[in-house]
Amino acid sequence: MILASVELPVLIVYVVMAIGFITMIWGVKNLNTKASGRIVMIVGAVLVLGAVGFSFTVSGAKSEDARMLNNAKAFQMAKAEKAASYIAERFPGGTAAFLISESASQAPLDDVADSFVLDDLQKRLAEKGVEVGDVLIVGRSKQVVDKSGNESTVVEDPTNAKIMKSTLETVYDKADIVVNFVGLPSSLSDLRTITFLTRKNTATGKNNMLLLSDIGLPYADQDMIRNGRLCAIMNILGEPTVEFDMHKDTAPKDLERAFGYQYFFLNQDSLSEFVDQNPRFFVSSSTK
Repeated sequence: MILASVELPVLIVYVVMAIGFITMIWGVKNLNTKASGRIVMIVGAVLVLGAVGFSFTVSGAKSEDARMLNNAKAFQMAKAEKAASYIAERFPGGTAAFLISESASQAPLDDVADSFVLDDLQKRLAEKGVEVGDVLIVGRSKQVVDKSGNESTVVEDPTNAKIMKSTLETVYDKADIVVNFVGLPSSLSDLRTITFLTRKNTATGKNNMLLLSDIGLPYADQDMIRNGRLCAIMNILGEPTVEFDMHKDTAPKDLERAFGYQYFFLNQDSLSEFVDQNPRFFVSSSTK
């Protein structure tokens, strides 16, 4: 049915407008014969004008929602393009794997870690000659039974150092870089036990790298960033360089410009600048 595809606010506008027209026409026809004709005509006109005015509000709200959705997609594309370009530049012809939580693996792809869309990143990497490797899942859930026989669901900590270490070791010689959507262990000593980040890749002779998606960055080892082991695409802290209103403005089509509106790429080249501007950001101090 046609009405089934019409949103409720719009349907209400149509109904009120129809009632207003009918009421106004009745009032006009009975303007000279009934005392209430003039009042009914005015009420009908008010209903029609009110419905017309509300229709602009509804269409404006829909337009604003569409703008926000398109902007969000544009910024996700910019983030994915930046990551893919950096990986392709750093590891030409290399392999990228992906670390996500079990809950994210069961969600729609564009909800992964509230970050850039996983499949979009994979497509861009493939276009740039980077092999798309394994998707590694951590933070798994399991059923446990206590001493009383009660069963419950327990979810492992995706940032547990042992879990992350053993998971990344499965791709140690298969991936040059792992895009990490889950974060880092909250202990610097635990982070340093992850062999993926501490030894050279025996297959390539290069240092493996983790690219973080913002999450868990305060726990990063600054020396690992400085040595090219860690990098991160993060949301801009504090006041952005360019004011942008997701409700009213339109994201630029140029992905590099769009990236600069929302994100900061933290790597060995930008670390000093970032620390100077955010001296208390990292939980641990640098060990220069």
